[in-house]
Amino acid sequence: MTTSQPNPGGPGSAVIGRSVQTMSRSRQILGRNFWGRFGVPIALLLVIVFFASQSNAFLTEGNIINVLRQSSVVAIAAVGTTIVLIAGGIDISQGAVMALAGRTAVAGVESFGLPDGIVLVIALTLAGLVGFANGLFAEKVRIPAFIATLGTALVVRGIAFVYTEGRSIGFGRGENITGEFFQWLGKGFIGPIPVPVVLMIVLYILAAIVMRRTTWGMHCYAIGSSERAARVAGLRVQWHRIQVYTIAGVLSGLAGIVLAGRLASASPSLGAGAEFDVLTAVVLGGTSIYGGRGNIAR
Repeated sequence: MTTSQPNPGGPGSAVIGRSVQTMSRSRQILGRNFWGRFGVPIALLLVIVFFASQSNAFLTEGNIINVLRQSSVVAIAAVGTTIVLIAGGIDISQGAVMALAGRTAVAGVESFGLPDGIVLVIALTLAGLVGFANGLFAEKVRIPAFIATLGTALVVRGIAFVYTEGRSIGFGRGENITGEFFQWLGKGFIGPIPVPVVLMIVLYILAAIVMRRTTWGMHCYAIGSSERAARVAGLRVQWHRIQVYTIAGVLSGLAGIVLAGRLASASPSLGAGAEFDVLTAVVLGGTSIYGGRGNIAR
C-alpha cells in the first residue's frame, strides 16, 4: 500500500504562492495609502500633544486664535497653489504677488484716497494679471514654469522696490483710522472667529467643491495626470493652465491684502519668503509636485 505525497510544485502550490504575493502587495499598497492619507494629520496631532504637555497656555483659546490667524495668510495662498500643482504646474511668485497687492491696497487708500472697494478690485486685478503673465510665459512662450514664475517674482518685487524707494506705508489708526475694511479683513472678528480664518474656511470649501464637483476641476486633475491624454481628449490644456495661474495670482493677492490689513502697513518686502511656506504647506498636505494628485480639503 502506497500513500501519495502532495507535490510541492503542483498547481495548488502555485495558486497559494500567487495568493500570498497578492496579499503582500495589498498590504504594501494599503500601508502606503494609509500613511499618504493620514501621515501628516497624525504627525500634526503628535506635535499638538507634545506642545500641550509642555505648556498650559498652548491649547488656550487666545493661542489657538492667534495661530489660526497667523497661518490663514499662507493657507489662502495655498489654495491657489494647490490647484496649480494639481494641474501639473508650479508657482513660486506668491510672495511677490502678496507684496504687490498689499502695497497697492495701502497706497490706493493713503496716497490716492480711493474708496476701499475700488482699491480692492484694483489690487486683485493686478495680482490676477501677474498670474495671467505666469500662465502665458509658462504655456505660450514655453518657458519652464519654475523659471517663468521666478522671473515674474523678481521683476514684480524689483519694480515695487524702485517705485516705493524701499519705503513702507501704513493705514491710519485710532481716531484717524483709514482703510477700515482692510484692517477689518486682517484683524477683525466675526463672532469669536477672526475674519481671516472665516475667509480661509470659505475659500477651502468653495475650492473643494469646484475641484471635486465640477467639470473644470476634473479637467485640472486630468491635465496634471497626463497632459498628452488630456490633449487627445480635446482639452485646451494651455488655456486651462493659464486660468489656473490667474486664479492662483488672485488668491496670493488676497493673502497679501489680508496680511497688509493685519499689519496695517505694507512694504515692498511684504511676504518675502512666503512662497516657500506656501509650497511646503501644499506638499505636506498631500499634493503631488508631479501633478494630478491632491486634495483641497486636506
